[in-house]
Amino acid sequence: MKRILNPAKHLKNLVQDGKTFYIGFGIKNLTDIARSHPGIIDLIDNKQSSVIVTGKKGILKENTKGKVVRKQPESKETIWKHIHYYSKRFGKDIDYDREFHIWEKELLHKYNLALELAITPQGETILHFPAFIMDDNKETYLKAGAAMNMAIALGSYFLPYDHKFEPLVPVTKIDNKRILPPGNYTVSEKLEMIKKDLVNNGDGVIAEGNSYRFALLNEKEPSDVTMGLGGFNEYLMFEYANNDLMVLENLKTGNATFLFSLSKFHKRDDLNKQTATTDPAFLKRIIHHNLDDWSRQFASYF
Repeated sequence: MKRILNPAKHLKNLVQDGKTFYIGFGIKNLTDIARSHPGIIDLIDNKQSSVIVTGKKGILKENTKGKVVRKQPESKETIWKHIHYYSKRFGKDIDYDREFHIWEKELLHKYNLALELAITPQGETILHFPAFIMDDNKETYLKAGAAMNMAIALGSYFLPYDHKFEPLVPVTKIDNKRILPPGNYTVSEKLEMIKKDLVNNGDGVIAEGNSYRFALLNEKEPSDVTMGLGGFNEYLMFEYANNDLMVLENLKTGNATFLFSLSKFHKRDDLNKQTATTDPAFLKRIIHHNLDDWSRQFASYF
């Protein structure tokens, strides 16, 4: 996920004014920076209840050292610096004072944001920054943007969550029934499907939430999102009109992502996991176990 330059775009019309929200990420996609951070490892192992995030450079360093920008309106100031170095040409130390004209700087922010650990209703372990209260102003977006970019640096992505740690996605429609029920598989058929998925793609991942996929689905800017009766515990429908794509996705690992041609898809009452692959609009079924492979296959449709 790319660095967030306009955090307001990811929060406006998604979080209502005055509502509590969090910025976080799951622990399954930690970057090398996060995996080598002793405080984060202790947090995951429940040896600490929180850890202030810092680093040697970039957005992590700015969290504790502060972000400095050009003062507005822009102006320059004059400073003198003492220069000292050894000259091999002349075989001696060189010392002199030099005048520099530099831009005046000011501190934009220094948040000292800490990470904490939480379990989502879907059973996913996530790391999150302290609670935000939605307010349509520059300070809210600056602070939330810093959290988003730190999440990307540490977890490969970010996702907003509500006060119960349910993912916040731009739901535009509500269906009064389940979107993709299981179907009428026999026990032996279910066992055979599980065995096939594990052999081909995975290693027995427990069916817990994985918000990484939802973050990528959001990043592609769906034109419509439909939620069924089961909410985030069941399938949601993501529509991408510009790509003629419709995606049925479940937050819980251990399921599969179903992709359809949006222009050919006609919602049927009998559509379920068993009949989905025979639908004329069906394009692909991507199981959840391998996130890198899932990301590659999903991205190929955009």
